[in-house]
Amino acid sequence: MTTDTEFERVRKVLQNAEEAFRRGDHPATRSWAQQAVTLAPNLEEPWLWLASVSNPRASIGYLKCALEINPQSPRARLEMHRAIQSLRKTNGAPRLPPVSDMTLISFSKQEDHTPEWSNNGKLDNENLPASRPFLRAARYLLVRLIAILLTIVIGVFATVVIANRGGMIDSIARVKVEREITAQRRLRMIDMSLPPLDIEAFRWEQEEINGLHLSYIPRHLLWTYNALTINWGEIWDTKSFRSFYGRSIDRTDSRLIILQRLPNTLLLIGTAYLILFCVGIPLALNLSQRRNNWLDRLIGALTPLSSVPSWVIGVLLVMIFAAELRLLPVAGMYDQIPPDTKWGYIPIVARHMVLPVLAILLSMIFHLVYTWRTFFTIFSNEDYVELGRAKGLPPRTLLNTYILRPSLPYIMTSFALTLVTFWQTITALEYFFAWPGIGQMYVKSLPNFLGETMYPGEMSLLVGIVVLFAYLLGATVFILDFVYVLVDPRLRIGNQQQTVELFAIKKRKKVSSRQEKNAWKSLPRKVLTPVEIPVRTPDRSRPVLSRFVEGVRTSIKQARLASGVASPAVIIGPLLVLLLVGGSIATVLIFPYDQVGSSWYTGNIGKKPLVPKLALPSWVNWFRAVDLPSTIILDTRDGTAGKQVQPSANGMTNVTLTYTIDFPYQGFPKDIAIYFEPDYIEKLPFASFTWITPDGREFNLKNATVNKDFAYNFSENVPFTRLVSQNKHWQKWFVSGTDYPTPSFYTLFAPQDAEEAVALPGQYTLRIDGILFEDGADLDAQLVVFGQVHGWAGTDYMRRDLLVPLLWGMPFALVIGLLGTIVTTLASLTLAAAGVWIGGWLDALIQRIIEANLILPTLAVGVLFYAFYGINLWAILIFIVLLNTFGSPTKSFRAALLQVKESPYVEAAKAYGASSWRIITRYLIPRILPVMVPQVVALIPGFVFLEATLAIFGVFDPKYPTWGRVLYSAIENGATYGSRFWVLEPIAFLLFTGLAFVLLGFSLEQILNPRLKTK
Repeated sequence: MTTDTEFERVRKVLQNAEEAFRRGDHPATRSWAQQAVTLAPNLEEPWLWLASVSNPRASIGYLKCALEINPQSPRARLEMHRAIQSLRKTNGAPRLPPVSDMTLISFSKQEDHTPEWSNNGKLDNENLPASRPFLRAARYLLVRLIAILLTIVIGVFATVVIANRGGMIDSIARVKVEREITAQRRLRMIDMSLPPLDIEAFRWEQEEINGLHLSYIPRHLLWTYNALTINWGEIWDTKSFRSFYGRSIDRTDSRLIILQRLPNTLLLIGTAYLILFCVGIPLALNLSQRRNNWLDRLIGALTPLSSVPSWVIGVLLVMIFAAELRLLPVAGMYDQIPPDTKWGYIPIVARHMVLPVLAILLSMIFHLVYTWRTFFTIFSNEDYVELGRAKGLPPRTLLNTYILRPSLPYIMTSFALTLVTFWQTITALEYFFAWPGIGQMYVKSLPNFLGETMYPGEMSLLVGIVVLFAYLLGATVFILDFVYVLVDPRLRIGNQQQTVELFAIKKRKKVSSRQEKNAWKSLPRKVLTPVEIPVRTPDRSRPVLSRFVEGVRTSIKQARLASGVASPAVIIGPLLVLLLVGGSIATVLIFPYDQVGSSWYTGNIGKKPLVPKLALPSWVNWFRAVDLPSTIILDTRDGTAGKQVQPSANGMTNVTLTYTIDFPYQGFPKDIAIYFEPDYIEKLPFASFTWITPDGREFNLKNATVNKDFAYNFSENVPFTRLVSQNKHWQKWFVSGTDYPTPSFYTLFAPQDAEEAVALPGQYTLRIDGILFEDGADLDAQLVVFGQVHGWAGTDYMRRDLLVPLLWGMPFALVIGLLGTIVTTLASLTLAAAGVWIGGWLDALIQRIIEANLILPTLAVGVLFYAFYGINLWAILIFIVLLNTFGSPTKSFRAALLQVKESPYVEAAKAYGASSWRIITRYLIPRILPVMVPQVVALIPGFVFLEATLAIFGVFDPKYPTWGRVLYSAIENGATYGSRFWVLEPIAFLLFTGLAFVLLGFSLEQILNPRLKTK
């Protein structure tokens, strides 16, 4: 019997074999494995190590030995299959392409569903189940459909229960009852022949119909059924919902409103994704055959744009093509003037679709094409493709049959998951473009407290749209499953198991380390030759953090030397991130929030503003041939303006205030105001105003009685009608009586013969002649000529300096992005590792939760709860971040961990009795760091844009100046036709942040994954 010393010797031999394999030293791995075979010939692991470093023909022999020891070994059976396929490949037969984690492949535990090997080591294809494939595929799709529908039902029921905790669903029914009572009253007022209405009896009857008298569970089941069938009855038109369905009536069915808006949304998204699919795949195939040309490099450089939401790109497109160039309509679906025929709507709708469809394409096409191109490149390097080229197959046949067809499952997966993600953000895009779809209607149905009357929101429409989004997401997932069955011949649809599993991976029997040790001890004892085994002893004298930092530094240095990545692109990303971090720290220190936060929140309310409204940044004058005017402030109290006081004979006092204005600009000011500071007891001073131009013309303005804190606005006191009527030159450019009239004070600056709106540079004079009626009275005034530029960032419509929210947006964005990414990464990694290692019901449960999360519109649900319950912004962010855990990050980590789990060194670790925690932390997670770190970094821009997207729906805290808050106020107040910088500056900071972290992800991928070395 094997002694404990011999058992420890075998364990160390296998450990050395593992370390040699991880270093890529195959001769050393083979040497250690041969020693392990000598020590323990009846152990499976040494034979697997020998097979992993041998050619396919020799591997088959080693694997047959392993199968003789353990016929049910999943690792040996999988390696045998791979070896046979490799051997067939060398003989000219194309092998099966690799299968991704997202491929739906099901293997039953029954023996007749498992590939069998014959005595000569070849795969027996005749034993594979192939009978009645149509019925098995139909059964599989039916199970998937039932699972998706059940997920939707459970998710909607949970949403109804959670929403009704505050009485939100109860209010729908009660409002419906009250509306029915009002309708019956109105009907009886019109038709006096009807019997009088017993209000209480009628109310009881309607409450009974709407389920208000049912107990808790039946009531919520009834409302869940109403939500699933989008049947909330009729709604009253309290917010111009007539435009949604085209009828001039006061009430209509809520389902009719939603379903008549749905085709518009499907038209927009369907067109965009059809173009994306038809253009993206041929372009990716072309780039895979022409790598590193100018187009390939351009697509790679534009890939970071995919981190930008479509509505942000839409804002930029509107600024360029609608506001500036005026080539395309800015919003809507139709023109104001209808066409003569129905066919005339086609070009009108097409013109309105250009910008939103282009926004969708630009937000997705670069990332998808670059990803597909990389995947096609992998298949282009396969041996069977080279064999096809050697046989002289046409390039089209190689692309379509040998490259495109094997990769279709992965292409369809990435395409469908992109569509699933986009359904969550369509509301923001439709709202910005005023596209009459269900997304815009969702936003308009939310409670609105910004108008003169408080709109309480239309809950029937909101819940119906949320359920409709769930149906659309579920349909997308089901279509993906259906397409898998059609395009992937490798799919094996079992009869009893319908889970997402890797090809040929089966559950392995759990054997404790004690059982493995006893099994090794039961091996026959042999005379062993002493072997010198070096054992490394780590230096533990230094602190853990110091050893960790040194290890990371050494790893990065070795990786960079090995990969040759010393290009500037690797340095740009970290430098940009450091710039953001440094700017955030400087903002917090230089501009403390307790000093600037409250002042920015209140703006200039109740004050005499000295800052222009919607001003441009001052640095725009650096790029202009003619400067725009800056703000000029003249005050009699500080000596910048003249003041003369002269008593009169009748006891009154004459005061003359003189303001000399040096105005060397050809552009007009934003506005002109005079803030008076009179000193009197009872009798108000009187003032008359005279404006003198550089060429000597004088204009008498309207007189005014001056009280305390009086502000004299030139826009309201210039007699422009008389002045324009007397000057035929000004009539060519001066506009009045429209929504955007020419400011009246332009006439005070325009030359006498000006054929266009231009100011006369020179020295202007304003003279104020005041009369004081009391002894001891006085009069001072401050003249403010508001310029068109101000500060480094300009101002908004409340005259607030935009530099404050731009700077303070950095720390808020980094906090939201970093915290969201850390929480998502840790939770996703933990869930993925637990599911992969433990497997069974836990892994299946995690996958079902992920599918449910992909189906339910979490963003719409979060906005719904915020709108009706007033939940804090940070609670909504935490809610979405936690739900994001059960999404693509967990899916990606699971795919990588499944591959690592089947690695030989993990099998060796299990063989020598390593604990599950050690295997997960020392073997699984470190192995996927090159894949995990770049993906983690790429999550940060998504959370940064999440705050901005929520702000578009009005989900923000007005006390905190963030980029999303600035964007919301800019879009709401029509900044696209006012100050462009009000919109462009926060978008620029958002793009800069997204670009910085995407480039950082690329840099880390290059450093941590030396295999990405570019030649």
